[in-house]
Amino acid sequence: MVKNVKRTLISLAFMIAMIVAIIPKATVTAASSDYSHLVGNSDVKKPSVGGNLQVLDKNGIMTLCGKDGNPIQLRGMSTHGLQWFPAVINNNAFAALSKDWEANVIRLAMYVAEDGYASNPSVKQSVINGINYAIANDLYVIVDWHMINPGNPNNSIYSGAQNFFNEISDLYPNNKNIIYELCNEPNGENGGVSNDAAGWAEVKAYAAPIIKLLRSKGNENLIIVGSPFWSQRPDLAADNPIDDKNTMYSVHFYSGTNPVSNVDTNRNNAMSNVRYALEHGVGVFATEWGTSLATGTTGPYLAKADAWLDFLNANNISWCNFSLCNKNEVASALNSSTSFDPGYDNVWSQSELTTSGQYVRARIKGIYYATPDDPMPNKPQPPIDFSSGFWDFNDGTTQGFGINADSPITSIMIQNANNALELRGLNTYGSNDLSENNFWANTRLSADVWGQSINIYGDTKLTMDVISPSPTNVSIAAIPQSTSNGWANPTRAVRVSANNFIAQSDGTYKAALTITLDDSPNFKSISADSNDSIVTNMILFVGASSDDISLDNIKFTK
Repeated sequence: MVKNVKRTLISLAFMIAMIVAIIPKATVTAASSDYSHLVGNSDVKKPSVGGNLQVLDKNGIMTLCGKDGNPIQLRGMSTHGLQWFPAVINNNAFAALSKDWEANVIRLAMYVAEDGYASNPSVKQSVINGINYAIANDLYVIVDWHMINPGNPNNSIYSGAQNFFNEISDLYPNNKNIIYELCNEPNGENGGVSNDAAGWAEVKAYAAPIIKLLRSKGNENLIIVGSPFWSQRPDLAADNPIDDKNTMYSVHFYSGTNPVSNVDTNRNNAMSNVRYALEHGVGVFATEWGTSLATGTTGPYLAKADAWLDFLNANNISWCNFSLCNKNEVASALNSSTSFDPGYDNVWSQSELTTSGQYVRARIKGIYYATPDDPMPNKPQPPIDFSSGFWDFNDGTTQGFGINADSPITSIMIQNANNALELRGLNTYGSNDLSENNFWANTRLSADVWGQSINIYGDTKLTMDVISPSPTNVSIAAIPQSTSNGWANPTRAVRVSANNFIAQSDGTYKAALTITLDDSPNFKSISADSNDSIVTNMILFVGASSDDISLDNIKFTK
């Protein structure tokens, strides 16, 4: 979607939407900052579990379901144009999406015009390779016939559509992983389609024969069809749907351009059109959305993106973010210097991701992410299971830990990964002082949203496991806090060196770090206080010579 040719019309559409927003009875309202559907991804099942996709009526709403008839949601990424960025098609990238990002879908954007398939049919091989990598990494894969300019799918430049889909379906007959997206974004450019029922009729006339072709060959795959005005009019499809039980209709949006809506009557608003479509009997799939303006620039608008994702997740609407690319634009998930191949560990570090990429990864995984325009304290928190009596992180949460409000470094990523407290970007963002006394320069964590307590009377040691992908150097200082003992500067930071790490069976390395009473005056005071020996918060100053480490089993002992 991020193309210069559409900036003028998109900008005009945005102005119209803003004008409509002030008209009585058609108000476009912002969602609450307390988005309840952003955390968790229990319906995000891989093809090995979800199997063949089907569209079923669930409580009056046409809903994407798995082979068992239960709702399933797809969350993942779209590539940018494969004619420009073919290097994204590699196994390590797809493995990173599947394993580290916990995505279950990848969209392969095969542009037809703009130096794409029509003039360079070899780009089809990138699609085939991408399908193979998706299948190998347990991902659903959207085969996207990416048409933008000209805006009418019936234009002669797109005449190869039936042959293309016929060839792909011959290679992968009725394959459970594959989803067909027949026309990316019909629009009014260069003799395109009108933004009305007549425009949709042209799109339908194009799509229906391709669907008939696929079905006649026994392919029951999910099919997605775009709609006029750059796929912002699924309401038009709802009024005149294609006669096929396993077809859905796409919506595309960019959080900086497309405002949210709480009504289904505003035809100038994409979300309103989705509401109308759902209420009038068709299913919707957000095959492309971005955190920026529709141009790919400016932003990211993360609170506005949260409002959209909360709506999609609440209605079990599947989505793909645009784009898994290192193009120098806000909408890209990778920094411009980041390789498309994340390496043998199948992980892009947080420093290799843009702000948008870090955010989208977290939203795919269904974990917390503190957006600059909507801080984490406003997010709903899951219940913390502290039955162990120490921080073991076995409940899948960070057990209260986050960036302390006074931390000099705030850019690192904190999350629960593999039932441990994972910290990412430490060295990149300068949290790398390993000296005993300059721990103040490092990032500062605190567990002040923990809401629990520990009685440490008589304890003499604070121990924790430090886990790393490879041996490294780590420095940690600690301040336990109680009601009576709020603050006393640590005496020193305690260090573990690379030679202290021991290889583990899962391929990681682990070292034990021990903080004593002499290292932390507050620890000494609280453990000796017979009237108030209850720890209510923990502050940790963490430095490392590598980017990524995890902490686990943080406990007080005798």
